[in-house]
Amino acid sequence: MLPQAHLARLGSECTMVAVIAKKGSQVDWHDTRRDRGPWVEISVGGGRLGWWWGQPDQLGTCAYWAYLCRSVPTPVYRLGNSLQEEVVACLLGGHGIPATVAIAAFHAVRCAGLINVALPPTADQIELVLNQPLTIANRDFPTRYRFAHQRAVRIAGALTRLASAGHAPEAPEAFRGWLRLLPGVGPKTASWIVRNVTGTPDVAVIDIHVQRAGREAGFFDPGWTTPRDYALFEQAFLAVAERAGVDPIALDCCIWQHLSQLGPRGYEPLLRRELRHRSN
Repeated sequence: MLPQAHLARLGSECTMVAVIAKKGSQVDWHDTRRDRGPWVEISVGGGRLGWWWGQPDQLGTCAYWAYLCRSVPTPVYRLGNSLQEEVVACLLGGHGIPATVAIAAFHAVRCAGLINVALPPTADQIELVLNQPLTIANRDFPTRYRFAHQRAVRIAGALTRLASAGHAPEAPEAFRGWLRLLPGVGPKTASWIVRNVTGTPDVAVIDIHVQRAGREAGFFDPGWTTPRDYALFEQAFLAVAERAGVDPIALDCCIWQHLSQLGPRGYEPLLRRELRHRSN
């Protein structure tokens, strides 16, 4: 459930039950019972996907995330001051690496003078830095970075490629395709870099948290998987953000911020309790 301060501000949004049609839109709405909110369908990959939108006070529904997104400020999401720095920062992050650890590792590599240099560093130079203990705020003991060798090899290869690649394309989709030629950069990491560097709302960062939220809310097909179905995930996510009337970047950041803090062991029990409450 939402905090009481949020519930007090829901106002008329809680009683929104209507037929909403947008001319030319790929999203169709239908009347339904109040407790589940409207039924919504979207066109994705040539098929149709439908689910209950929910209510703002129902944890994990689209209405919940839309309301929460409008209620909290969008955090600063750019990590570096150059394309090279953004690539390094994003390659150091991702699934299995807590954000605080990834950022500390990025700062260590940057402070070692290994990013914005004329001669790209070797993987050994980067790995040496990544193998040093990292000081993380609110942790009593130094932390070691996981996958130091793997990420060092990827970063060295990416920086070497960037040094001779020329200017990146300006169009977001072309930019993303250009980035995918770098070692270790898949569709999610490429989208992450494009989003951070350009601020475009035309790409989505489909990480593990967004996937979990989308599946629980109903707007991701449980059979989809990344990287194979990344385009389907992205198309559905952008359609939901448009229908909710929120910036896709803000929605992505909101979901990531809340679920990364809770983790699956914190979020999933809350969601199960909420579903039991709705069924009673």
